[in-house]
Parts: sequence; C-alpha cells; structure tokens
Amino acid sequence: MKVIVFGAHSSVGEFVVSKLRINEHASCAVVGKENQIELLEKRGATEVVVYETSILQRLFKGFDAAIFLTGISPKAQTGKTVMVDHESVIETVREAERQGVKRFVMMSAITANEAAGDESREIGAKEMPDEFLRQSNLTYTVVQPGSLNDKPGDGKISAAVTLDSATLEISRENLAEVLVATLDAESTFNKTFEVADGETPVSEALASL
Repeated sequence: MKVIVFGAHSSVGEFVVSKLRINEHASCAVVGKENQIELLEKRGATEVVVYETSILQRLFKGFDAAIFLTGISPKAQTGKTVMVDHESVIETVREAERQGVKRFVMMSAITANEAAGDESREIGAKEMPDEFLRQSNLTYTVVQPGSLNDKPGDGKISAAVTLDSATLEISRENLAEVLVATLDAESTFNKTFEVADGETPVSEALASL
C-alpha cells in the first residue's frame, strides 16, 4: 500500500513512518521544513515532501491511503490553534476524496467526543474535523488517543468506542503502531474509537472493535 503521512515530522509521525516501512508499505512523508527531510528518509520514508498549499491538488495521485496526525491537543484552548487544524483537515480530506484516495486514518483528540456538551466554542470546534471526515466518501478511521508519553512501545493496548478512565495514557510508539495497523484492519473501517496502553496485542484489540 502507498500511504501519505501528514505531520510525519512529529514524534508520533516518525514512528508511523518507521512502522510503515517495517510493514512493507511505501510512504510519502509530508513535513513542514526542508531540514526535516533527512530524518524522515532515515526513518524509512520512500519519499519526503515539504508541505505547500500549491502541491496539495496533486499530492495524492497514485496513493491508496493517508494518515493525518492532527495538531489538536486535549489541553488546547485557543481558537486559532483549533481553526488552523480544522481548515487543514477539511482541505486535505476534500483533496484526498477528489484524487481517488480510498482510505483515510486520522489521529484526533480523545476528548473530541465530549465537545457537544462543552460551553467553549474553541473546544467544541475540535469535533468538526472528525465529523467532516465521517461525512466524506472515504473509508475512514478516527483514532482518539489518551495522553502521550515517551515510554517504549510494547505493542499492547486497550481500544474501545469509549474507554472508562479520563487519565489514560499511550506511548507514542504504540499509537503509531495502532495508526498503521488500522490501514488494513476492516474492524476499524468507518469507526471512531479511543486507545490507550493496555494488556491486549494491537491486532487483537482492533479486531474486537
């Protein structure tokens, strides 16, 4: 499978690119600056491009799937941060759909499903990119992680539409493994779920959704 990774220069994105290579997927890593190219090449990206609005209209040609790592943080409180991310998700989803991409995986915020009952317009906006993707014609998956940590990944997680604890954490490496595994896991197609470190191997946890 040929996969475009948006936000590949992030700490999660680097792991995603590495795990795509391990799973024998070709990848195009989309980064923000030229000085990030070398690192992503070392991580195993087949191709690395610096994002510009002008290239988005042709960027997806020949690719089967996209993994989009949002800039939303569960602690983000500013409208500007949310709206910039909101606009980039919508623009990217539209172009992926127009250019024939079939599969779209998005890392969102675990608190996004709480937006409807929140009085803050900024936090409420968090759910908009997720909903826009759900309404598209793409086969989507929205992954809502717990708080990220730097522990080594052990390939074991908990996954459910809603997880019980509000203080859940997940290692960046485990999250990356989840994002890559969802590409082929039909049990995750057209679903939104929360994920955290746990006791179940990734493949088994995803199969149970």
